[in-house]
Amino acid sequence: MNLLKFFKRRRLPSFARRLSNDSRRNIRRLILLVIIILILHTFAMMLFEGLGFADALWLSLTTINTTGYGDLSSSSFWGRASTTILMYVFGISVMAQLAGEYIEHLLGKKDRKIRGLWSWSSMKNHIVIINTPKLNADLYLKRLVLQIRETDSLKDSPVCIITDRYPNGLPTDLRSMEVVHVHGKGNNIDDLTRANVESSKHIVLLSNNSNDPLSDSLTLDILLRLQEFELGARITTEAVLDENRKRFAKMGADAVIRPVRAYPEMIVRSLHAHGSEKILENLFSNQGDHVIKIDMTIEAKDWVSVVTSCISNGYGTPIAYEDHQKKVRTNPAPNSPVAGIAIFILVHHQHIPNSEDVRQKLMSHFEPQESTHVEQS
Repeated sequence: MNLLKFFKRRRLPSFARRLSNDSRRNIRRLILLVIIILILHTFAMMLFEGLGFADALWLSLTTINTTGYGDLSSSSFWGRASTTILMYVFGISVMAQLAGEYIEHLLGKKDRKIRGLWSWSSMKNHIVIINTPKLNADLYLKRLVLQIRETDSLKDSPVCIITDRYPNGLPTDLRSMEVVHVHGKGNNIDDLTRANVESSKHIVLLSNNSNDPLSDSLTLDILLRLQEFELGARITTEAVLDENRKRFAKMGADAVIRPVRAYPEMIVRSLHAHGSEKILENLFSNQGDHVIKIDMTIEAKDWVSVVTSCISNGYGTPIAYEDHQKKVRTNPAPNSPVAGIAIFILVHHQHIPNSEDVRQKLMSHFEPQESTHVEQS
């Protein structure tokens, strides 16, 4: 890492972080005062009361925390004077200040975490989501995180969102799913550092406005900032304009997809099974693969024979069928019997088969099976 990157990533701390540092300094100062008072009182008890070191220290500890077991006590004038001045005047007061400062520190720490002012430097192998959609951000993020939590390979991954949308904290639904956030912007080095992007497993770069091509400019700027880190994470980003896809890939994006707000599952598929997002996205395009439905009576002893027949005849790949109850059964078990009124086939737009040819070929190939007429649950 060169010197320029070193100093860029070690800027002066923000106001919130200075408050945190001040609190820690106050706590350390008070602890030091308590130790000094204990040492002075212990030696006073040894000098004026003739106690051994262990008994003198025990008396000092039980006095300063107001326990006072009564098994030991000072009886001489100077011993009592020392206890009065060191413990009652200074010690107990300092202990009360220390307790108050510590409680305030804990409350301030919790508040900074809620408001996104905390540095998540200890977070590892997490998912960093940068930006939030302009419209219906709460709903989209909730669905996105739910999909992450329902995916076996991702469900245990911590999630951190970098956004300036929630200055007072994330919605309760997201916080209940153990999602944290950094209140800031994805093109700010300090905010990226607070999200600990270097130790992340996945980085998801959302378009902040899926209908505005200018959003791609911000995405490009964030990708440029991310290059300043030594990343091991896989980067998935959205592109409003298709012509920016190659540009994003050159800037380090491993997967580039269109922003489809109704289906956050596409983002999760990219994280779980790299490349599957291209297959899913292709289904939304006029070019590439299509799913066609062919109405026909189809009866076969098993699903694998239907798939084999379609593929061998060049009709495409069957992915589902509609049964007699008009329920679509996707990806049936290979050995399950088939009885239905329509079949769904995945085909390429340049090789769409003639529906009548498919009907004649399949209906002549499969003889009706009595077992397939049994109502399926």
